This record gives sequence, structure tokens and C-alpha cells, in this order.
Amino acid sequence: MVAPERKEKDHSSLSKREHVKAHLGARKIEFISTAIIAVVFAASFANLEYYYIKDPALQVSNGKVEVKDSNIDRSRETEPIIGNMYQYHLFPMLFIFVLISFAALWDDMTFKLLGRHKRVKAVYLGLANLITAIVVEDFAWFVNRWLVPLASDPKGGLLMQSTDWTSIHLGAISAGSFVIPNWYLIAIALATLLYYGAFRKHNHVQ
Repeated sequence: MVAPERKEKDHSSLSKREHVKAHLGARKIEFISTAIIAVVFAASFANLEYYYIKDPALQVSNGKVEVKDSNIDRSRETEPIIGNMYQYHLFPMLFIFVLISFAALWDDMTFKLLGRHKRVKAVYLGLANLITAIVVEDFAWFVNRWLVPLASDPKGGLLMQSTDWTSIHLGAISAGSFVIPNWYLIAIALATLLYYGAFRKHNHVQ
């Protein structure tokens, strides 16, 4: 006896809202693509920061140098506003990171297609993306310094060091010629838990 052919579901009679729900498999693709875009943008911004957004106070990307030219223009010098963070770290960097990281949540809030539990997962994803983007941006900055350093960078050719700002506040673990900042480990662990919460039983929650 020949088994009857499997018929494809007819979604032509569904409303737009029901049609979207019937294709929620694309939701997981959206989550993954959002995470990838956040990482790519973070690495790109690190390149921009190291080579083009030089430290406005020190005139170089990293480390203090002695300026011999007494006529150097210091009219645009600024001071960090939070710890070692300058204004551009909050806007546009962090602002754009938030927009990209929470793209799935903005989509949910705009079209109101999915239930509360799905939106909660979008929040988990957004937080995980944001934390990951910050770690990637910081690490990629040091990769640029390590691989293709600026001629004016006194620490050119080195990855993270115990004297770098990224290692000072929470300490770091020595790894030979470089260190691993403790906040990296904390951030990675937290992002992993949030990604797990975002993708766990993803297709079973309404």
C-alpha cells in the first residue's frame, strides 16, 4: 500500500498575524543574524577607534607620550566622563550597540506579533548581544594594536597588559606575554547564560 503524499499546509486563508506565527522558524534565524551583526559591528568600531579616534587627551590611541612640540593644538582635548570612557564611548558607540543588539526586541515592540514570553527571550538576546559586543570591541582594539600597531603607540605589538585600563579595575589573569582581564571572563559567562535563555526551547514558547 502506497502511503499518501504529505500535503503542504495552506496558509492562504490566514491573516497576516497568523501567517507570521506559522513561519516562526525564521525567528531563530533573526536571533542568530542579529548576534552576528552585533559582533561584526563591534569589531569594525574597534578598528575605527584604534586608527581614527585617537585618545583626545593623549593624542595617541594608547599610553602616555611626551609631546615635545609646545605649539601642539590642545583646543579639542577632553577628559574621560566615566572612568576611562570618553563621550564617544556612550554616543555613538554604546547607543548604536544597543540599537543593533536589541533589534529583535524593537521588531517585536513595533509590530506586536509575538507573545510576552517571546519578547522576554528577545530581551535576553539583546543583553547577551550587548555584552558580547562590548567584549569583542575591547578585545579587537588590542588585536589591532598587536597586529598592526600605530607608529606612535608605545605599546604597539602587545595584547592586553596589566597596566592597560581594561585590566586595572577588576584585575587580570596572566597568560604569558599578555593578560586576560577578569571582566572578560565575567562578561562571557553572563552572555553565555543569556544566550542559553534566549535560545532554550525557542520554538516551543509563545
